[in-house]
Amino acid sequence: MKTADQKMPTTHGEDESSSRRSKILAAAADVFAQQGFDGTSFGTIAQAADVKKSLVQYHFKSKEKLWQESIHWVWKQRDQALPKYLQRTSLNDGNNNAQMVRELCKQILQFTFDHPQWVKLMFQEASTPSPRLDWMVETFFKKDFANGKAVIELAQQQNLLPKVDAMDLLHILSGALIYLVNVAPISQRVLGENPNSEQYIDRHINTLVCLLQGAPSITANS
Repeated sequence: MKTADQKMPTTHGEDESSSRRSKILAAAADVFAQQGFDGTSFGTIAQAADVKKSLVQYHFKSKEKLWQESIHWVWKQRDQALPKYLQRTSLNDGNNNAQMVRELCKQILQFTFDHPQWVKLMFQEASTPSPRLDWMVETFFKKDFANGKAVIELAQQQNLLPKVDAMDLLHILSGALIYLVNVAPISQRVLGENPNSEQYIDRHINTLVCLLQGAPSITANS
C-alpha cells in the first residue's frame, strides 16, 4: 500500500492529456496574440491546435480562463529560456560582466524573435485599461519591472551602464530590443537583411551597448 507522500506513476493517458493541453495553450497564445481577446473564440483556437472544440472546452471552462493559462504558458517559456539572467545575482557570478550585459540583451532579443506572442500579448492589453491588464500587472509586470530594475542597478553599480534613472534605462533597453522584432518584416524588405540572423542581432546589440556604455552619467535633475 502506498503512503500519502508516495507519488502514483504517471499513466500514458495522463501524458497524452498533458500534451494535448500544452498544444492547446501554445495555439491559444498564438491566436490571442494575433486576433486579440475579443477576436478569439474556442473554435478558432481548436482549429489552430487541430483538435475538436469540445476538447478545448473540456480543458478550459471559459475563454477568460484559457486566456490566463495561455499567458502563464508564454511567461513560463520565457522564464525557462532566461533563467540565470532573471536573477539579481547574475552579474556577480562571472568574470566578464560586460559580456554578460551583451548576452542578456541577446537572450531577450532571440527569445522575443522565437516567441513574439510575449510582446504582442503585452502590447494588446497595455493599449486599453481593463481587468485583464490589471491581472497581468499584478501577476507578471510588477515582478518583471522589479527584476529588470534590479539587473540595471547592479550593472550600474559595476559601471557597466550609465548611472541614470534605472527605470528610464530599462524602458530604453527594452524598446531598442523589442522595436527590432516589431519592424523586422519592414527592415528585411528595405535593407535586404534578416534581422533575426545572428550577425544582425550581434551588430544591433553591440551598437546599443556601445551607446550605453559610452554615455555620460547624469542625475535626474541635471
